[in-house]
Amino acid sequence: MTSPASAPALPLAAGLSLTVNGRPADVLATNVAYFVSAAVAGPSDIVLESASPLGDVEISPIRKGIQPSVEGGRLAFRIEGPELLHLQLSGLPLPLFFFGNPGTPYDGKATYAFAGGGVHDAGEITLRSGESLYIEAGTIVRGSVRADEADGIRIYGEGILDGSYFAGVRDYRMILLYRCTNVEIRDIAMVHPPCWMMMLADCEDVRVDRVKQIGEVVSSDGIDIVGSRNVTVENCFLRNNDDCVVVKAFDWPDEQAGRTLLAARDVYGIRVRACTFVNGPSGNAFEIGHELTVAEVRDIVFEDIDIVTVHGYGAALSIHVGDRAAVRDVVFRDIRIQHYYDKLVDFRVMKSMYNQDAERGTIQDILLQDIQVRVSPYNPGYSTSLIGGYDAEHRVERITFDNFTLNRVRVLSADQLDLFTKQAADIVFR
Repeated sequence: MTSPASAPALPLAAGLSLTVNGRPADVLATNVAYFVSAAVAGPSDIVLESASPLGDVEISPIRKGIQPSVEGGRLAFRIEGPELLHLQLSGLPLPLFFFGNPGTPYDGKATYAFAGGGVHDAGEITLRSGESLYIEAGTIVRGSVRADEADGIRIYGEGILDGSYFAGVRDYRMILLYRCTNVEIRDIAMVHPPCWMMMLADCEDVRVDRVKQIGEVVSSDGIDIVGSRNVTVENCFLRNNDDCVVVKAFDWPDEQAGRTLLAARDVYGIRVRACTFVNGPSGNAFEIGHELTVAEVRDIVFEDIDIVTVHGYGAALSIHVGDRAAVRDVVFRDIRIQHYYDKLVDFRVMKSMYNQDAERGTIQDILLQDIQVRVSPYNPGYSTSLIGGYDAEHRVERITFDNFTLNRVRVLSADQLDLFTKQAADIVFR
């Protein structure tokens, strides 16, 4: 596609202004959140002013302990460095995301560099081995990124990649990397996706660091790790209207390019850490599945994660094995869940509309350690957990809950979780 869809640049939020140490920073608006992207070199005083009273405020991750002062339409708080924050204000119709960036200067080495502010209609940008894309802070690039069998590529900068160039294009991925190695994606913000926001298909040795995403449409998955190995995702802020981070393994028909991406490869060596997830009405915060047309998915660690919301009928922690894969050796560690509604834990071997294999798989050796869950009045009687195999040969086995707490009370039985099981064995609470 060479001509952009008709869509305005990101508008300023009406009636809101913000300063960082007295310097104005634009408050931009999407349909699901306001956001600010600003350089924060060190300790900083943040002041938000609104034309209307701001009401009650909660700043997440709550473990940061940031205590704001609020007087009418003025909110003030202090941070010690470049934080990525979610502000829920009862006086505003949408949350405000504060993206504090380290203000890293441009190294002058990018193959494609967009700087000087403004909006650039770039369309589809293709990277080859050794090439890079840089988007400067304050600059919006409307387009997407593609790379096939490329080594040593880089996407970086504190600007914004805006997928509205491809609005309405079915199943279009904003960043799509296929069979790439030694990849770095860091610091950029991503908004207005038409579908999945980042797909890593049969890639190896990938690092995604301090990426910020705001996905609105259904199927705006955050980071899809598909048939890939040795991938690290860290320090990211992901707001998605589907799975925030998901592990899959299957061959995907890329209809826009008229080809099939062969990404049905075993997955291992996945690390997701030090991130904040905001899940909308669709999908799950974490997901392994559903499409897993491979022998094995193993050695996956999710740790030091703050889940601010899971609003819909998905789960905070989920594994859905719909094809033949054996999923094993998965760790969920040091995770803080501030809000969920329907399902807390959902580990199942299943058959669904998304699956192709006749054979079902298994789930084995899963550790949930140091998990803190905040329970709201809406959870009791409505929220459940599910652990279920498919049949006697395709079971879920050896699931350990170690220091898993609900409102600081350690869970020592299935009843405390409202946990329903089927074809499952060796579920341990300690």
